[in-house]
Amino acid sequence: MLMLKLLGREGRKELAKAAGASTIGIEMGLAVAFGYLGGHWLDEKLGTSPYLMYLGLAVGFAAGFKSLYRIASRYHRETQRRETQRDA
Repeated sequence: MLMLKLLGREGRKELAKAAGASTIGIEMGLAVAFGYLGGHWLDEKLGTSPYLMYLGLAVGFAAGFKSLYRIASRYHRETQRRETQRDA
C-alpha cells in the first residue's frame, strides 16, 4: 500500500494500464485453449474428429485477436486523448 502512495496519481494510472496490457497473453492463451478443448470434446461426443477441434481452434484464435484488438484500441484512444489534452 505504501508503494502505491509513493507512485502518486499518474504512477497509479500507468501501473493500472500496464496491468491491463499484461493480460493479453493470458487472454490469448485461454481463448485458444478453450476453443481447442471445446472442439475436441464435441468431436468425441459427435464423432466428427477432427473438424470441430479445428473449428474450435479457429474460434479461439478469433476470440483472442478480438481481445487483443479491444485492448489496443483502448490504449490508442487513451493515448490520443492524453495528447489532445496536452496540446490544448
